[in-house]
Amino acid sequence: MASQSLIATSSPRAPFDDDDADIVFRSCDNVDFRLYKVIIAKASRVMHDMLTLPSDPSAADDDASPPVVPLTETARTLEHVFRLCCPVEHPTITTLEDVHAVLEAARKYEMPAVTANLRWVIKLILPKEPLRVYGIAYMLEMEDVAREAAKLLLEEPSLHLPTIAPPEFQVIPALAIHTVHVYRQKCVEAALRSVDDLDWVLNGDHERARLAITAGKAMISWCWISDPNYNNHAASCAAEGSIQLKWTYTSHTGGRMQTSYPTRRWFVSHVDAIKSALASRPLGQTVRTHLADGPNCEILSEALSCNRCRPAAYVDLTLFDTLLAGKVDAAVDKWTCRSPGEYLHQRESRNHASLLRQLKNDLLVYMNVICSVTLLRRS
Repeated sequence: MASQSLIATSSPRAPFDDDDADIVFRSCDNVDFRLYKVIIAKASRVMHDMLTLPSDPSAADDDASPPVVPLTETARTLEHVFRLCCPVEHPTITTLEDVHAVLEAARKYEMPAVTANLRWVIKLILPKEPLRVYGIAYMLEMEDVAREAAKLLLEEPSLHLPTIAPPEFQVIPALAIHTVHVYRQKCVEAALRSVDDLDWVLNGDHERARLAITAGKAMISWCWISDPNYNNHAASCAAEGSIQLKWTYTSHTGGRMQTSYPTRRWFVSHVDAIKSALASRPLGQTVRTHLADGPNCEILSEALSCNRCRPAAYVDLTLFDTLLAGKVDAAVDKWTCRSPGEYLHQRESRNHASLLRQLKNDLLVYMNVICSVTLLRRS
């Protein structure tokens, strides 16, 4: 059962309408919630302290209605809060505005179970609002959610901050934004390094490298390999020396040999375009979808203009992009966004070290004073 729409009325509404409830909470828009003291006292430290205060004996009346406690939150927020801490079906929360309102109430009334139960809600909203969810996760020290949000932010072409600061940005420190920015830069560097290291193209564990070994010719593995002995490419399909692929193989005498091969110009252009795309979106998916992007059709057209490259160009580039995407993902996955807990621990460690240094300095000053007094007395 999804959370029902809320109507401003003082009449209790299911599931918070039990006749035998022993306490009533009234929202600021006059909606009553009939609850049980034992449950709410367990869920809220503030309510526990309030409900354990001694009551006025003169007010005791067996037939009296349960006490009414007015609260400053709206009925919408209170229903979400009570559903998250009572044994009823959880609410359907779909906006970060509702998340904020519930978190504020949970902090105010010290309801850790409500905050914990919000984790799954925040993760559901994460794909839609990764930057704002990152801010919330940072505040609540939800390290796994913060890291997941930081990784989702890599899908954005760049880390754009909103013109109007969301509520989270009024609370989180500048260090939080700096952290995700540094993480992004590290991922970009890792992705670009994986493109620069193309040794696997001829020597990796994949079908084309094995084909070269079986045939004893590197040039048959990929159509962009240039071999002076087999230069049957079109005049427009020139060789380019800026990317040299090295092939390591075993000669017929059993020795280890290495030969360098230049590549076709259109392949170099393809790799350069991938690097440019990864600089703004450092993910394997950027490489996988690269050929489908409009501007890259010109590179493919250049390859298709060569009779030698035409039969295999599209298949070869698709396979190359798929293999390279895996390399990029593996390189980026080695980096994780530093969590707020790490920074707090680091800051506490620095404070502790600073305190020890101060105590050491104070001790040295004290010892110097003692020595000076001792020398004066002896003189």
